Amino acid sequence: MKKITTLFFLSCTIILLSSCSSSKNSTDLKTSTRNLSGVWTITDITLDLPSDFKVSDVFDEAPYQDFMNSKWDLKRNGKGFFALTNGTTRDIYWSVYGKGSDAQFQFKKLLGEKARNVDLGYRLDITNISTNMFVGKTPIDMGNGNTGYITYTFTK
Repeated sequence: MKKITTLFFLSCTIILLSSCSSSKNSTDLKTSTRNLSGVWTITDITLDLPSDFKVSDVFDEAPYQDFMNSKWDLKRNGKGFFALTNGTTRDIYWSVYGKGSDAQFQFKKLLGEKARNVDLGYRLDITNISTNMFVGKTPIDMGNGNTGYITYTFTK
């Protein structure tokens, strides 16, 4: 009887501990400045738009194609830059806005100003995150109340 009680107690303890342990899969990783810090490359861009819809420059910078394979260096203190394949480099100030499934990657382009003096910024909804990849999705107003999306996959 003592063996059964011990076995039962040990089983309950293992179940309790395993249910409390943290998971490292992409759906459980918290979106935070710490988790987004590092050097990233945009490795995929997908358009959820009608084929006849013409996309103007994204982030008021360049055509979306110029962001493919672009490098994004995100420092933990919020400073950083992106470098496009066309040779353009922009200093940015970035952060995470919101929490959980509502988290967004946001940034301001710094053109010689301090971040607090820049009003225009950009946000991407974070739809997936892991230790070496995150996906950011930005809405595009197509007019007539329709919205399309450009999705960027960032890889470390």
